[in-house]
Order: sequence, then C-alpha cells, then structure tokens
Amino acid sequence: MSSAPTMKVAHVITRLNVGGATVQVMLATQALCERQHRAVLMSGELSPNEGSMHYLADALGLRVVNIPGLRRQCGLGDLAALWQLIRVFRRERPEIVHTHTAKAGALGRVAALLTGVPVRVHTFHGNVFDGYFAWPLGWTIRCVERVLARFTDYLITVSESQRHQLAETYRIAPANKIVSIPLALDMTRFVEHNAAKGRFRASLGCPANEVLVGWVGRLACVKAPELLLDCARRVGTNGGCRFVMVGDGELRAACEQGIQKLGLESQLTMVGWQRELGAIYADLDLVVLTSKNEGTPVTLLEAMAAGRPFVATDVGGVRDLVVGAPVQRDGFEIFDNGILVPAGNAQALAEAMRYMTGNLQLRRAMGRKGREFVESRFSPERLATDLEQLYGNLLGSKRAAEEGRWRRFAARQSSPLHKREE
Repeated sequence: MSSAPTMKVAHVITRLNVGGATVQVMLATQALCERQHRAVLMSGELSPNEGSMHYLADALGLRVVNIPGLRRQCGLGDLAALWQLIRVFRRERPEIVHTHTAKAGALGRVAALLTGVPVRVHTFHGNVFDGYFAWPLGWTIRCVERVLARFTDYLITVSESQRHQLAETYRIAPANKIVSIPLALDMTRFVEHNAAKGRFRASLGCPANEVLVGWVGRLACVKAPELLLDCARRVGTNGGCRFVMVGDGELRAACEQGIQKLGLESQLTMVGWQRELGAIYADLDLVVLTSKNEGTPVTLLEAMAAGRPFVATDVGGVRDLVVGAPVQRDGFEIFDNGILVPAGNAQALAEAMRYMTGNLQLRRAMGRKGREFVESRFSPERLATDLEQLYGNLLGSKRAAEEGRWRRFAARQSSPLHKREE
C-alpha cells in the first residue's frame, strides 16, 4: 500500500480496442486502485470490425464508465460525448483527469477545463501526426494539440525518443512540460510455461523444424500489416519459416484478400485476436513489427518478456528498446536483443528474417537479453510509482498556488489602504 494521500483519478480513453494503449491504461488504473487511490476508467465506443478488450477490464476488476458518443470518428457525436464527460466529471469530481489517445485527449481535457478539474495530464502512447492522415489533417491536429497543451499541466510520452519528437520535431510543447514515463507489463502473462508450449504451433499444423514468425497487433494502416505479406512473398516457401498474424482491425479483410492474391495460404495464417497471448508467444521463434509509427510498442515488450527476439522497423520509440551497440549488416542493424530495419523496407525486413531463421543460438541469446531488459524496467509497480509522484507533485503545486492566492486576497482585504477606500 502506498503512503501517498488518496487521490481521485479519472483515466479517459477513446475506446477499449485491441492495442497497447488500452492495456497500459488498464494496468495504470488497476495499480492506482491497489494503492487505495480512487481511480476510474472512462471509455467510448468501438469502431466497426475492432476487437474489444473489455474482457481484460473485467478480469482486472476495473470500474469502467461508458461515455456515449465518444468514438474515433469525428462528427456531431463529439458534442454529445463532451457533454457526457462534463456530466461525469461533475458527478465524480476527480482531482486529476488523465487522458489517452487523440479524441479522448481533446474532449477529455476540454471537459476537465470547463468543470474546473485541478490537474490535467495527457499521454501520447504514439501520435497521429504521421502515418494516419493526409498532410492537411495532420497539420490541423498538430495545431489543435499545441493549443490543448497550453491548458495541460503535463504531457507524458512513453519513450525519450517520443519526448524529443514532441518538443523538437512537432513543437507541441516546451521540453520542460513533457515527461517520459515508460510503459508497464504484467510479466506473469508472458513468461514461458512448458505446459503451454506446442499447443499453438500444433493448431497451425506447423512442424517443429520450421521457424514460426509472428506478427501481433492491431490491423490498422499505421501498423503496416501489408508489409508482412510482402516479406513472406520475398522469403518464399524455401525460407524455412512460417508466418502467423495475430490481431484484428479494419484491415483484416484486406489482408485476407492479399494473402489469397499473393498465393501465401501455405505460408501465412491469420488467426484473429487471441486472449491467451502467453501461450502464443511461447511457440513463436521470432516476432516481427512492421509499423510506420510507434511510441513504445507493447508487442515488442511482450515478445521480450516471453524470451523472444524481434525484427522491427526503426520508428518512433522502438530504438529505445534495443540493447547493446549495433552491428551493421546488409541494410539492417543487429543488437543484443533484436534487429532494426529501415521503415517500409520490405527487402531489408526479409533479409533480416532470413538471417535470424538460420541462427538458433543467436535467437536464444537475444531472447535472454530481451527478458532481462524488460524485467528491469517495465513493472506495473514502477509505473504506479511514477504516476503517483507526478500526480502528487502537480496537486501539491496547485494547492500551494491556491493557498497563496487566498493569502494575498486576505492581505489586501485587511490592508489600511483597502479599509480607507471603504
């Protein structure tokens, strides 16, 4: 139990869809509740074809408040969602509103400002400035975020690289208003269990002598799942490996059609979203990430927790997750726990996979290094402590400033000059 004074915290996220941001918000809310703080999770509506993670909220025993109208798409429903947030904030009276994802970040912070919530914090789990929208809309979103940052006490990023991007590349806020707080991971879900090993591989009909390469995540444009299809085509049937895509999202139908069009049915299998990811990682030999943009990808943290090496595109905060000095080879960089390739380079990605496929000892060594890295830096307890300290400092500063204003007001009221004017 924490010795910090009890705080009332509202976490707001656009929807509880399949993805790393959803997991992080849930872990943060649960960790704060375990420290006897009054933490509530607020979320909106899923988009069509999105997988839901409400089951995880139920498993963690979280209180979830539904916000009708809060959804990813823009429209008149945004006004309804804003009004609902205002009503909930007035009822719950949180001291801290902590928003996550772009839409919830905008509406949640405006509602918090209008209802006088003392502390307003927003986390950029990634960003929607690159890889999501056409340039005019991306530019507009950057302008909106700059305005919102003026009414936000602190912005949080999940990696140092992302912190520098927000301050220097996108100029969302000054660097002294942005803090980096790494993600958390429930290690117990991903530590390999011998009882689970072999079940997933058997369900795919994948023999033991084939290297099983896994892609895990949300099937969305920014994750570039089509790049895996291109890599599988380049590796070919003689590459000694099989591919599996674990996930769901708006691009699922397009990926299924792409697999058929490229004739990859015998090489690449899509299995949809799976709840028991620990059993899946236990049977993967290599994890691949193809994203165009990332904050800190939870997929790679999960892979490392399970002792699995990775091949990933060098985007966002991915480079913050590598260990050791790089070794250059054939267009990619080899680190102690995985390989980085240039974003969007299917040929380099395929070459890196071939290199890993033929080197069992390297895969095992990388897996050990990755697990050590995650165990030392990404515990839920550390996340709760970081948030607790940030919230406490901000609340303390606000209360001290308010007390100072009241003292100055009282001093003016009792001054001789004020009495003569009366």
